[in-house]
Amino acid sequence: MYCVLLLWKDFDSQVEKLKKENQGNRKVAFSASLSAGEAGHIGPYSTLFPLVYRHVFTNIGNAYNPATGIFTAPVRGVYQFSFSTHGGGGRAVHVLLHKNGHHVAAVHSFQDRHNVNSSNGVSLLLEVGDVVCIKLGANAWIYDDGVHYSIFSGQMLFSV
Repeated sequence: MYCVLLLWKDFDSQVEKLKKENQGNRKVAFSASLSAGEAGHIGPYSTLFPLVYRHVFTNIGNAYNPATGIFTAPVRGVYQFSFSTHGGGGRAVHVLLHKNGHHVAAVHSFQDRHNVNSSNGVSLLLEVGDVVCIKLGANAWIYDDGVHYSIFSGQMLFSV
């Protein structure tokens, strides 16, 4: 009976070890653009406005929600995010990356005539359940169409 108990404890510890290894090896990556094919500007709004990137190129791990525009970290780890914008024609383009409702990074561009593109990226340590999203700045515009100029992407680099 004693041997059976030892084997059972060993089995339980092996299961826990495999669960931790599996969590650490989880693959998470997404990339999406604002436009699902239709062309147009979003904005301006008088306050920060959450952007929803509806055209999903990839969403491995399903951590990005294309209905809300919010990425939710499924695993504690370091994640790389990038975002790009397109606009112009006398309209300011200003978007901000937020983590748990707090500003982390931004891009801002303005062009009297013609078009302008901007991009930025950041690596963040996220806890399980942390949320990351992109918001349009107050009184700013952003443009996208079927060419997919305005993109939000992220991937887990490694678990911690």
